[in-house]
Amino acid sequence: MQARELRSTYLSFFESKGALIAPSDSLVTEDPTLLFTVAGMVPFKAYFEDRATPPRRSMTTSQKCLRTKDIEDIGDISHCTFFEMLGNFSFGDYFKAESIAWSAEFLFEVLKLDRKRIRVTIYEDDDEAFDLWKKHGLTDERILRLGQDKNYWPANAVAEKSQGPCGPDTEIFFDLQPDQPFDQDWDGEGSRWLEIWNNVFTQFTGQGTGDSFELVPLKNKNIDTGMGLERTSAAMNNLSGPFETDVLRPIIAHLENLSGKTYGSTPDSLTDIAFRRIADHVRATTFLIGDGVNPGNAKHGYVLRRLMRRAIVAGRRHLGFGSEAFLDRAVPGVIANMGDAYPELASRQETILAAVKAEETLFSSTLENGLGRLEDALSKKSLSGEEAFTLFATYGLPLEVTQEIAQESGLSIDLEAFHKAQTKHSIDSGKGNKKTWILTDEKTKELMRSLKPTEFVGYEKFSTDSTILGIIIDGKPVQTLLVGQEAEVILDITPLYAESGGQVGDDGFLYSDSLNAVVTDTQKSDGIWRHTVTVESGELTVGQSVRTKANKTRFDIRRNHTATHLLHRALRETLGTHVSQKGSLVDAERLRFDFSHHAALTQDELKEIEERVNGVIACRLQVEIVEKPIDEAREMGAMMLFGEKYGDVVRVVSVGGDYSIELCGGLHVSSAEDIGLFRIISESSAAAGIRRIEAVTGRGAYEYLKNRDEVLQNAAHKLSARPDAVPEAIERLQTHVKELQHEMKALKSLAAGSLADELLKSAVEKDGMKLIVQSVETEDVAALADEVIGKLGSGLILLGAESNGKLIFVAKATKDAVGKGIHCGNLVKAAAQVAGGGGGGRPDFAQAGGSDATKLADALDAVRAML
Repeated sequence: MQARELRSTYLSFFESKGALIAPSDSLVTEDPTLLFTVAGMVPFKAYFEDRATPPRRSMTTSQKCLRTKDIEDIGDISHCTFFEMLGNFSFGDYFKAESIAWSAEFLFEVLKLDRKRIRVTIYEDDDEAFDLWKKHGLTDERILRLGQDKNYWPANAVAEKSQGPCGPDTEIFFDLQPDQPFDQDWDGEGSRWLEIWNNVFTQFTGQGTGDSFELVPLKNKNIDTGMGLERTSAAMNNLSGPFETDVLRPIIAHLENLSGKTYGSTPDSLTDIAFRRIADHVRATTFLIGDGVNPGNAKHGYVLRRLMRRAIVAGRRHLGFGSEAFLDRAVPGVIANMGDAYPELASRQETILAAVKAEETLFSSTLENGLGRLEDALSKKSLSGEEAFTLFATYGLPLEVTQEIAQESGLSIDLEAFHKAQTKHSIDSGKGNKKTWILTDEKTKELMRSLKPTEFVGYEKFSTDSTILGIIIDGKPVQTLLVGQEAEVILDITPLYAESGGQVGDDGFLYSDSLNAVVTDTQKSDGIWRHTVTVESGELTVGQSVRTKANKTRFDIRRNHTATHLLHRALRETLGTHVSQKGSLVDAERLRFDFSHHAALTQDELKEIEERVNGVIACRLQVEIVEKPIDEAREMGAMMLFGEKYGDVVRVVSVGGDYSIELCGGLHVSSAEDIGLFRIISESSAAAGIRRIEAVTGRGAYEYLKNRDEVLQNAAHKLSARPDAVPEAIERLQTHVKELQHEMKALKSLAAGSLADELLKSAVEKDGMKLIVQSVETEDVAALADEVIGKLGSGLILLGAESNGKLIFVAKATKDAVGKGIHCGNLVKAAAQVAGGGGGGRPDFAQAGGSDATKLADALDAVRAML
């Protein structure tokens, strides 16, 4: 049974027991104690803790999960960051008897696993669990009692007097080496025993402390289970690990096609490690971005960036991708392979590809130099902690990537020196605390004490005359800034908006008769505006008078900012008043708006929202901005936005009088008409319960539509059709493709039937059975074996075929042949070993692979000899 079938079979089984099938929750959990969803029960914590009422008292899911504690091990044959957890949960419904009974039924009757390959562990005092497992066919020696450090949740809850829900559990292990004596000493999960299922019986709550601590029975006893999809599939199919299953191996195959390299020739080679690492990381990347995570330098974004950069480095160093971008070309392989279970990936493919492409482009610009510098250091057999930090800070090489490459050369890194350099850099650059960004020496402190708050006139003015009050380079004051130098410049008065409330800081210019300087960013701390300035000609001096002017992109920023207010109102009108802003980004190119909502928006909803905003623009509603005491603003019904802190007097921005009223310190147009046009370009998940809309206005909307029109024109040209006739042309093309596919299927069926007849003629009679062991040339060996076995009557067919330089062996046997001793799993395993591969399966069906295509004849001879 493949992983896809295992997933659906598991869910259907527990649905038949009364459980509600729930969709997978986001990887980004609302649980403040966790960064990601690490287990199937995480979305249901409120139900377990009786803080919310579940839609049904029993539920089942296949939950996407992400764990990064073993990230350094990703690349071996077993570890994954992203995985799927099959779970069934009871919130005061069924309990231990049903949980164990259904586990046994699913394992032994549905999956048909041999009880001799199963061992369970239980809590040492849990006689009920012991009796239940015996009742369902496990012998005494297959039920192992362990202490609360192994079979209690949380571990050692009683010994440590843990407060809150707890209880014993039972863990189910699969034997990977059934040919070894069963009575070997138990060593837990390792090379032989693989944990595939864990049932937690939450039946107590810990109360009290010290001698008064006691376990109080819960009124509603709960069940929390988890079965790893990938590892269980690998175990059931006698595969070496999750990367050989149908949810990961096709991703590796896609990488093989992209790289031109072959996976599997040497399991522990750097090439194979790279294949597995990239397959895991690109799968995790696809799902993380699909759930609204963007690469960044903190929290979720940092984890995503770390995974992506490890994958990029592995691809460049070991799969031959060089400087070409490849990660975005690997994403479609993930979506094609996982899209049946997670259809939202396909709908978000464009957004995912764009984010991956942007991050890889950003990283690639410095990676080549960084790897070159690293290789130079390694050639000298020396790499200090300070050098490792420089590679991280300057070239973006994550520490663990540098460590992995260094380890390949037999070198280690002084981590203490690395962290010292990191701490020094943080202090010097002021990253540790934005408010003390320039307080690095006494002269700087003296300067700051002497300054008055910056006078901001940007609400009314586009430019103004200013005086230079301070120039700061690397946290220290200087008197002069020369050509090519960059510094943070403090002015007495400025029209440039400092980043706040989601709106980016203005860029602009400082100039005079003898000076030209560019402002690339504007920030503020403690009432002081900081302008990041680079001198292009002349020089900048403390006390100098300059003209300060905002860039014309400010007009685009104003359009986008006012549009976010209109979007907020349109969302509440369309979806409901539960919608509230959870974050935003407003720059010259686009706007991004995060809001609370429980589900993805439909195309009809997006269309209605877009039409509402453009309707307001067409009505030319005026934008009014006033300052009021905060209590008066509340009485007006003004909305207070996510992440903002307000003083006693606030700035109220209203559109059309009372159509939209919000507290906002940003820049806005004077009339909705100035926005021009509003167009939504994407809608996605930003986090659990939070959606994200990205949109463009004005110039950005024009560019967006122009590009879309160019795409349409290009498609029309390739289809030899008018632009307005493209849909009809595509329909004709799709119809033609279906006709060709139908013809091809018919031809393949005819060819397969002819080949099947030839194979039947080659059958050898033995012990009343017909045996066929042959090599074939076909793309679907399993389908051919199915057709032949259906006509064979009694016996076995084992076929070997070459595909892309590798071998595949498929064997099928009739029921009576199995009864006479035929075992397909053993036969294909013997064939695969001759050809440098492995595999196996059930007595009636099995498949395996080989890496040496020249050994096909020898492999089949080995099978004939066994028969």
